[in-house]
Amino acid sequence: MGDVFLTNKDYIRVRNMNMVSYGGNQSWCKSKKLQNHGCGVVALADISIYLAEQNPNMMTEAIRRISKPNGLYNKNDYLDYVKFFYNRFVIFFLFRGMTGFGMKFAMNRYFLLNDIGLKAKWKMFLSDEAMLKDINHLIRKNKPVVLSIGPNIPKIWEKKGITFYVNKDGRMRESLKHNVHSHYVVVTGITEIHGQDYLLVSSWGKQYYINYEEYRDYVKNSGGRITSSILYIKGVI
Repeated sequence: MGDVFLTNKDYIRVRNMNMVSYGGNQSWCKSKKLQNHGCGVVALADISIYLAEQNPNMMTEAIRRISKPNGLYNKNDYLDYVKFFYNRFVIFFLFRGMTGFGMKFAMNRYFLLNDIGLKAKWKMFLSDEAMLKDINHLIRKNKPVVLSIGPNIPKIWEKKGITFYVNKDGRMRESLKHNVHSHYVVVTGITEIHGQDYLLVSSWGKQYYINYEEYRDYVKNSGGRITSSILYIKGVI
């Protein structure tokens, strides 16, 4: 597939005390509901910020209010924006968070109310090749991609999941995040390492890698192709 990344490889940087994040982190939220199930909300809020940064015609007053000293977003301002996004655009938030259709509805509501000429679609039943091709296309168009690592279907009580990796001097090492499921991440790039495709993702305010083959094995054996899929943003930017 070859390597491809968003134009701004730093994605969204938020200052968190002496650390600099890679995207937002739901655990920062004051609301217990968002702390536990707000990964989808954070993913959509981050994408709205990224698109506005890259395209002045997509800038909104709410995003403009987030202070950004020295190129790093102020954490409190950022969280105020996440709360605003949740209250203004998210309608279908279930007891376990948002479904893919809820993600589509919220993103389209954001686009519509801000007069942004894009449209989101929750894709289903994608093959291994089709999903990777779609992600590659969107990243090349400088559009971040929401990826769902869905729940175990139909055995929703099970806790099978995938491992997140970190890049240590060009080699993939297992992170402390194992058996990740029922979670949304934002894909910001694709890279090939030792013949394997890895998705570069933003999750919990950090940069991780997902082995694409392992992810697709999870989709086939535990996750299902309806809930484990991508949010596809159509339109020219």
